[in-house]
Amino acid sequence: MAGTDCAVCKLIRTYLLFAVPLLALVGLNTADGDGIVKPWFARAELIDVLAWGALLALVVITLYRIYEEYYLPGRRMDKLQKIKSQLASDEFDEAESGDERSMRSRSSETAEHDG
Repeated sequence: MAGTDCAVCKLIRTYLLFAVPLLALVGLNTADGDGIVKPWFARAELIDVLAWGALLALVVITLYRIYEEYYLPGRRMDKLQKIKSQLASDEFDEAESGDERSMRSRSSETAEHDG
């Protein structure tokens, strides 16, 4: 679905994902109520939220890169080796059955030639 969306749709989706929550946090931090109890996210310091978000993004991106660079190629290589071995065994089976056929045809040709 994301591959068929237009550029404007992606831009709007990105804006809604990042800018709106950020603006909401900024707005709630600047609003001073007279004795009104603020929700917990309004009392959070914006710089703390951004710092923890950056740290979380760093960890997630690093873990994804480790998965992509080290774990995934090993799995792909194992699958490739499995497919190669299956193809090799199939070719070997075909070669064996082909040898039997050729031996039968040679023996029938020899019998016809001798006879």
